[in-house]
Amino acid sequence: MKSRLLTGPRLIGGLLLVALAVAVFFAFRTAAVPVEIGAVTRGPLTITVDDEGETRVTDLYVVSAPVTGQLLRVPLKPGDQIVARATLLGRIQPVDPGPLDARATAQAEAQVRALEAQLAATRARIMEARAEQVLAEREYGRLAALTGRGFVSQANVDRARASRDRARALVTEMNEAAEATRQSVAAARAALITSSTPAEGRGAVAVTSPVGGFVLRVPQESERVVIAGTPLVEIGDPERLEIVTDLLSADAVRVRPQAPVRIENWGGDRPLQGRVRRVEPFGFTKVSALGVEEQRVNVIIDFVEPRQAWRQLGHGYRAVVRIAVWSAPDVVRVPISALFRSGSEWTVFQIDGDDRARLRRVELGAMNDEAAVVLRGLSPGDRVVLHPGDRVADGARVEVREVP
Repeated sequence: MKSRLLTGPRLIGGLLLVALAVAVFFAFRTAAVPVEIGAVTRGPLTITVDDEGETRVTDLYVVSAPVTGQLLRVPLKPGDQIVARATLLGRIQPVDPGPLDARATAQAEAQVRALEAQLAATRARIMEARAEQVLAEREYGRLAALTGRGFVSQANVDRARASRDRARALVTEMNEAAEATRQSVAAARAALITSSTPAEGRGAVAVTSPVGGFVLRVPQESERVVIAGTPLVEIGDPERLEIVTDLLSADAVRVRPQAPVRIENWGGDRPLQGRVRRVEPFGFTKVSALGVEEQRVNVIIDFVEPRQAWRQLGHGYRAVVRIAVWSAPDVVRVPISALFRSGSEWTVFQIDGDDRARLRRVELGAMNDEAAVVLRGLSPGDRVVLHPGDRVADGARVEVREVP
């Protein structure tokens, strides 16, 4: 029997049916969504509190001006070594008096002339008192010589002795008054001293350090007038450094003394290790860069590694500190970028063997910026979608792209 060939309308109809089937297949076929994936692993996890810190010497000493006066130029530079009570930090000499206006000058000169006149009057009274004393001495001598012969009564002798003593006391009083007036004249003349008047015997106060170390900063280097208590030189030992960071009070309560610290971004080629020495018990208010008032607490950190590892650091250098507040040696971990909220629960998209995304609810424990502890819902080796977008849905076919 001869087979019949499909010709004409039958051939055309068959081709149309095949084309229609292909079109329906591609129309209803869902394209795979390209995604990045990560793996659920098992290993250690550490939770840290991160913030910026600043290095400082353990014992910082600020030497201040002991007196008010004219500070001469400080001869020291940062880095110079200081010997306790031997190295001269600076010299402070008395301040030159200011100029007087015409009224003040006239008043001071008039005061000097008045006191000089008073001194002259006092000297005249001294001469009068001495004359009275001489007369009293002679009168008493005559009466004392006659009383032994019975020519003068004892009462007259006693009155003569009293007159003599009063005359002596008056001379002493006038001498002291004259001395007081002379001192008043000197004080009045001192009011006329100005900066143009040559000063004699002006001594300078030498300032030395009570401790040894190195100069860290010289706040007052140039010559200027300072008041007592003005900082002159900051001294410390750069071999003994610590790091201070001010944490939010809510983070500081989680930090414990002796907690390990990772010190990063300090300028070296590798991170350094530290340890918390103290969490200060006193908080303070600090305004953030956004203008928000925050309660901060200082945390003091010591270096664990030897000085040779961080010898490039000095006082006031910046670093980033990561203080461990929780750690576990062996937990199930999921990348933090795979997590998202579905209502009140944490969820992820898990990729099954057919490269399809399956929505999974998970129960989490502690988490940091990179991973979270999985308590229930995932197992080590599971693959999850990282940064899932709007195109990823439950059951959607995905095109897996491994993260390097």
